[in-house]
Amino acid sequence: MTSERIQWSTESAIVLRNREYEAVIIPDAGANCISLVHLPSGDQLLRVPENGRELREGSNVFGLPLLFPPNRVRDGRFLFHGREYRFPINEPERNNHIHGFLHRTPFAWAGEGTFVYSADADHPYLSFPYPFTVERRYTLSAQGLCCTVRIVNGSGQPMPCGLGIHAALGLHRDSACSLKIPVIRQWLVDPARLLPTGQTLEHSRLLDALRAGSLDPDREPISALLECVPGSEVSLRKPQGVWKCRMDKSFRFVMLWNGGGGRHFVCPEPQSWITDAPNLCMHAETSGLLEIQPGETLQTELSYTFIPN
Repeated sequence: MTSERIQWSTESAIVLRNREYEAVIIPDAGANCISLVHLPSGDQLLRVPENGRELREGSNVFGLPLLFPPNRVRDGRFLFHGREYRFPINEPERNNHIHGFLHRTPFAWAGEGTFVYSADADHPYLSFPYPFTVERRYTLSAQGLCCTVRIVNGSGQPMPCGLGIHAALGLHRDSACSLKIPVIRQWLVDPARLLPTGQTLEHSRLLDALRAGSLDPDREPISALLECVPGSEVSLRKPQGVWKCRMDKSFRFVMLWNGGGGRHFVCPEPQSWITDAPNLCMHAETSGLLEIQPGETLQTELSYTFIPN
């Protein structure tokens, strides 16, 4: 794998290449990988912005933006070990906080495919009152792109953690694609605030199509919070082959969304916790709420590979 700094539109970018794949990462936009191409076939996995302005205006709907925390937090607040965390209400129509700000926060390039962001008392992240470090590392091999996220708790107190990747996958405009996800159940949400109600659904036309791999992800509107088999993979079949996203066991949930359908993209977003996990009356084993102990590191991993026809 080689790495090189280039200018992409108005943005400084890092390009990673090997014989099979090419990836483009924008450090100043959350170290977001905005392009992943399988070179022998020319197939592009991701929804790629046309320019830097479009990326900045839609920083969480292109490429592989990092969400911390993922999805929504009710009223922008929760309690954890007796401490209240308060986040800005950036979804005022529903009085929620959504997605955090890492997807548009600058990361420092540490060489090759490694990018680092650090928060401390002088430069805090949201209302986290202690230092921590986030490292995004991308590596290319013959098998594809491996995306690793490491969070190091540099404080003396437990740190609540939920991660998501708002994976925006591009779809062909003139050819049908199909999506497969090994779904256990769908968690239903309140339509007014899009927060979990606690009720679940195990069978529906959507869920059965996802299990069979027959869902056309662009035909009609989709918005569904899914719980998946731990350590499973999402498969997107395109005209030239199949892209597979393998999720480690940290990512048990997938928020599936396509912007209303007909827009030639779909977001099967891996999440480590169910939406609004810290505010739900559930055990952490059920909600996916992770806890990083003082001085410890949490590591998660996703990988994307293309299998040509």
